[in-house]
Amino acid sequence: MNSRWTVALSVLATLATSGNAFVFVNHSPIVSPVTKSTALLMGPPADPSLPMTEQYGEGSRKYRRTVYNHDLWVKHRSPDRFFSNLRTLVNSGIYKQVGKEVAATVGVASFVCLWNALVGGYQGFDGTMHDPIIHNAFFQVVGLPMIPFTILTPSLGL
Repeated sequence: MNSRWTVALSVLATLATSGNAFVFVNHSPIVSPVTKSTALLMGPPADPSLPMTEQYGEGSRKYRRTVYNHDLWVKHRSPDRFFSNLRTLVNSGIYKQVGKEVAATVGVASFVCLWNALVGGYQGFDGTMHDPIIHNAFFQVVGLPMIPFTILTPSLGL
């Protein structure tokens, strides 16, 4: 009987001394850099060699303001904020990021409107219907059916 207890206690003692059950051991070779400055960096870096996503996209998130104080709140609630926002609209990072997609969409929409006015006629501002400029059976009016958009309207509205 004594030998059983001796074996059981020696196994428990071995497991208890060599186990790392609830101990955090950091095996990561990455060392976080020590910063010596506490100044906040406002805005993206001014280095033009960085990619555009680092200057205006998600990569610039690390350069954004983290503190919002009373002076900034007063500036935000100023009655002149609309003029300030309109003045800085063309410098917006969002517009710089989606500018190509918007330009392509506007280009296609303008072409379709112009094409349909040339081959299908158009209605003037006074309500008068004007004949098409190009009279040829080969050229047709361009359009999409409304049923897919009607069915998907609730989902697209989200």
